[in-house]
Amino acid sequence: MNVNWSNILLSQVDHIEVERRLEFAALPSGWWTVATMIIAAVLVYAIIWFYRREGRIGASLRVRMVMASLRICVMLCLLTILFEPILATYLHRWVSSYTLVLVDASASMDLQDRYRRSEDLDRIKSVVTDATQKPVRRTDVIDTLLSSDDHRFLRQLAENNRVKVHTFAENVQTQYTIRAARESNGDTQESAESDETPNNQNSPVLDANHGESMVTRFQATGATTDIGRAVRQSIEKADRSPVAGVVLLTDGGINRGDSYEDIARFAEDHEIPLHIVGVGNAAPPRNVRVAEVIAPDNVFTQDPFAIVTQISAQGMVGQLVTVELVEKQAGSAGDGQVVASQEVTLAEDNTTEPLTFKHRQELVGRFVYQVQVPLSEDESVSDDNTRKITVNVVDNKIRVLVVAGAPSWEYRYVSRLLERDETFEVSCWLQSADDDAARDGNIIIDHLPESAEELFKYDAIVLLDPDPMEFTAEWVELADRLVTRHGGGLIYAASRLHAPAFARDEATKELLRILPVSFDPDADLVLNQIGHYQKQAHPLIVPTSSQGHPVLKLPGDTTAELSWANVGSVYWHFPVLREKPVATVLMRHGDPRMQNRYGGHVLLATQYAGSGRSAFLGIDSTWRWRAYGDNVFNKFWVQLVRYVVEGKLVGGNQRGSILTERDSYQLGDVINVSARLFDRAYQPLQIPSVEAEYTIGDERGRITLLRIADRPGWYEARFVPPTTGSCELTLPIPDGDLSEDIVRREVQVTRPNLEILQPQLARDRLIALAEQTKGGRYYDVKDAADLPSQIPDRHESTTIRSRPTPLWDDKWVLLLLVGLLSTEWALRKIFRLL
Repeated sequence: MNVNWSNILLSQVDHIEVERRLEFAALPSGWWTVATMIIAAVLVYAIIWFYRREGRIGASLRVRMVMASLRICVMLCLLTILFEPILATYLHRWVSSYTLVLVDASASMDLQDRYRRSEDLDRIKSVVTDATQKPVRRTDVIDTLLSSDDHRFLRQLAENNRVKVHTFAENVQTQYTIRAARESNGDTQESAESDETPNNQNSPVLDANHGESMVTRFQATGATTDIGRAVRQSIEKADRSPVAGVVLLTDGGINRGDSYEDIARFAEDHEIPLHIVGVGNAAPPRNVRVAEVIAPDNVFTQDPFAIVTQISAQGMVGQLVTVELVEKQAGSAGDGQVVASQEVTLAEDNTTEPLTFKHRQELVGRFVYQVQVPLSEDESVSDDNTRKITVNVVDNKIRVLVVAGAPSWEYRYVSRLLERDETFEVSCWLQSADDDAARDGNIIIDHLPESAEELFKYDAIVLLDPDPMEFTAEWVELADRLVTRHGGGLIYAASRLHAPAFARDEATKELLRILPVSFDPDADLVLNQIGHYQKQAHPLIVPTSSQGHPVLKLPGDTTAELSWANVGSVYWHFPVLREKPVATVLMRHGDPRMQNRYGGHVLLATQYAGSGRSAFLGIDSTWRWRAYGDNVFNKFWVQLVRYVVEGKLVGGNQRGSILTERDSYQLGDVINVSARLFDRAYQPLQIPSVEAEYTIGDERGRITLLRIADRPGWYEARFVPPTTGSCELTLPIPDGDLSEDIVRREVQVTRPNLEILQPQLARDRLIALAEQTKGGRYYDVKDAADLPSQIPDRHESTTIRSRPTPLWDDKWVLLLLVGLLSTEWALRKIFRLL
């Protein structure tokens, strides 16, 4: 890499003045100067005496004096040439010094402190007068300190040196530079209006006399605190300019990078004093916080669900606190009502106490559940005692289309179960029935739904060994769109009658593509080997990784593996090659002979398929599980159908869905938002952009999602949430019903754990750090006004003499000599002087 060092050196120079002087390179010194003056005087006297003598022959006195003057001028020119006159150029360079202000922008600086001890209160009350009445946010303390009295603190820092204001957490961000007061007053001339050094990408340069442009409130969202890197990077950004001192505004909670000792050693090696202003409460923390709240995204009315929370505390071991669960309908006014509470005895510091609230909701809608611990008067931090989560309660009517090739036992029991269950609305299409036969289901259909308007009314399609001969390519394409684009569910249950044909038929390829298994091209051979009918039942195996899966929960049992080992019995199964890479296997064949190079034959698997979910069931004897109690068979099928339709519930709308990479983010993280949207004809939306809105408590903002060029109907955007809490994203679909065509997504924004575990001001360590640097000092907030006077002016000025320009070695000097001599010779001729 080629480095232009001249540009780097010039980038450090703030002002250059050019001075030109006439000098003599060979001017004698000492006694030679006296001798030269005597010789010159003697020569002048001799010339005058000579012309006086020639005056006796002729010519007037005036003419003789003129010629004498010409001769003296020639002599002086020769004497000047002997001294070698030159034009010297001097460059006076002014290098400004900097005071570096580092403002801590990590998440702990957004905490609100409650001051219990009088000595801690005394350190801050000069800046925040009402600290005894309410909690004090640390960023507010910094804002008040820097902005009070027309930014007096910053203007005083700029009296002697330029001031660079940076924020830092894990890295440094340059905010702006303030000119020194002498520059603002016109003593020097500023060469640029922005800080265009290699390490500072055009950060604004402000005038010290115009405080209204100085921003002093910064968002504290950083995940970690790395003071060592902040000091190093800020000095690097000064670009070798003199640094008069580093001013740190921080709570000192280092949780990444260099230790306090390493930071002090670095500053001392560079002879840079650290002036540290401690912000925060130095008292040992007494704090209870709600560390986490977990609840299902979607539940059905009347179904019980669990809200699990984690409670953590510091300095309150053995204290009894009440944990409350507050329920409120989203968008409604008021604070909600307490629906449950539990008492817990707090354990050791930074250990969590899990609590579970069991709840059910009768109404349909979105409900906000807040877990809260009432604030104690002596708590250090006041804004982490609550945490919210939103649960979407949906109508328990799930519309299911059942398509079966024949009236098998599986079809009879599944269709009757779904028809009896109040949470389902079922339409059944038995392919082998006569055209005028009575159809099953509580919503009767007289034909297989063939259009998008008909098929997209359903939440799930259950294929119980269907005959592929009735499926057209158009119907298969619609079923694929229902699942992959609109979040519907698909369940395929194989049986001996039609499964081989279904796996080979050209029309069903799109359905095979979204199922969670890869079909074996040699399935017929495997079936011939193992036989189409089995007299002995074999157990099924639940993989360890799938225990606890919502599809496998059985009444009265806690371990899925033991439960299904006692319940499951496999006679016939349809062999497949393996599960797909993104699939989850829930059941495998327990017979050691029913294996291939990928493991035991897959009997039950699920996977995400676009916006929806699909499931493969490779057995046709689940109806036999009724022998172990109706609840086993019933619960399995109800849970399976509900599971595959959750993709549609998450999206909340057939015309679109809004997605994020995960459900929880830390403050300061970038959230990538993507949305898949359709028009009223269920075709991908084509407009250039759509508008979404985010809401976090009282904070609201808008996000513009731009269309992805190579993905029709997909839009994306990125944003950083400004605060912590439950972040709700809402996106009205253009050209839709404002009350219905809205997609929603909710994510949780939390403070980084590293910034919360040790929230107190590390006052003693910061004092030791400052005192280890020569000239450094620690300041409480009340003493911060004394800081600017402790930082000296460390600007540097240098003078460089450039290559001189010789004045004697020039044609004009020769012409002058020739002219003088020629004039004197002409006068002598005219007046006939010898």
